[in-house]
Amino acid sequence: MIFGFGGLILGYLLISAVFAATALVTRLDDPQVRAVSFIVTIFWQASFASVVLLLALQRGATLRALGFRKPERWSPLPIIIVVSYGSLLGYGILIELLKQLGIDVGWFEGGNQIDIMKDDSVFPLPVMLLILGFAVSIVAPLAEELFFRGLVYRALSETWSPFLAIFVSGLLFGAFHLNLGVLIPFTILGMLLAWGFRASGSIWVPIITHFTINSVTLTVTVIGVLN
Repeated sequence: MIFGFGGLILGYLLISAVFAATALVTRLDDPQVRAVSFIVTIFWQASFASVVLLLALQRGATLRALGFRKPERWSPLPIIIVVSYGSLLGYGILIELLKQLGIDVGWFEGGNQIDIMKDDSVFPLPVMLLILGFAVSIVAPLAEELFFRGLVYRALSETWSPFLAIFVSGLLFGAFHLNLGVLIPFTILGMLLAWGFRASGSIWVPIITHFTINSVTLTVTVIGVLN
């Protein structure tokens, strides 16, 4: 797990360095920054997913050992989706109530918005949406589930109690998004995904759940932009 996080951080630092160097050499406008960030995100996520696969290969672990097997049950999937959206709604209501009481919750406002602009001059809108859809709906669910459930949760569950492994892996998943506004709801989501992995015996359940949530979010965002 230590090597896994080391690979994640190293990949982030290397890609950030390349991006910073590019920005220094070439003056990038906002559309170009967005286009580069989409592509950088894909490579970054692919990089830490590759670290998990390399570590598994080095230890002689198979894809089946990582959770790529037929689920024992599919029932956790709809439960995770319903509870996830319920927790997001409840979190939003709580934040609004705290604001009405005069409590400063600025640090905990704002989500992980998907940045889409119709007047992007780098790619035609359909191309940009294809790239974004690939990153958000395909690469992110595969890479993040492979890392946080296939590596982190499995590693923690070997020595810790199921609840503690689920909680800590969920907390790390929430912190991974580097946004206090989503730390609590994403921690809950991470815990639900880890529970789904444990309850189903397959990583396909959290992957498909993650794909569904990301795809719905992307679709709603695109519809809002186009309208």
